[in-house]
Amino acid sequence: MIGGVGTTEIAVVVIIALILFGPNKLPELARAVGSAIGEFKIAQKAAEFDLSDIEKYSKEQDEKKKADAKALDDKIRTMALEAGIDPEGKKPEELLLLMSDKMKSTETLSADTEIPEEEPVMTVRRMSPEELAELSANEETSA
Repeated sequence: MIGGVGTTEIAVVVIIALILFGPNKLPELARAVGSAIGEFKIAQKAAEFDLSDIEKYSKEQDEKKKADAKALDDKIRTMALEAGIDPEGKKPEELLLLMSDKMKSTETLSADTEIPEEEPVMTVRRMSPEELAELSANEETSA
């Protein structure tokens, strides 16, 4: 048998194990090997289960990213409509550029527009008692 283990090889391994460990220790060794193989299989199944959970989580995250991207695209299109830009056939990036250009042109118009000067505002301050007395005296003399 090429690449496989035949009955002769198994017999040789059992004889060597008997010589090394003796007939009393061989059943304990077999139990330990069996339990190790069992634990290995349990760990393998747990890893496969965890891997499927990871794949499921990854798919959920991809779907969430797509939903978030669609919501953002919809928001950009709504903003473009509110800004007076037709969003049909345009990518969100193009719409953002058009809105940015429109905002810049609006800012330029605002900067070029002259702002009328306002009349000076009267300031009020608290007067000391001496200033009040002087003001009262001036009003009495002028009246």
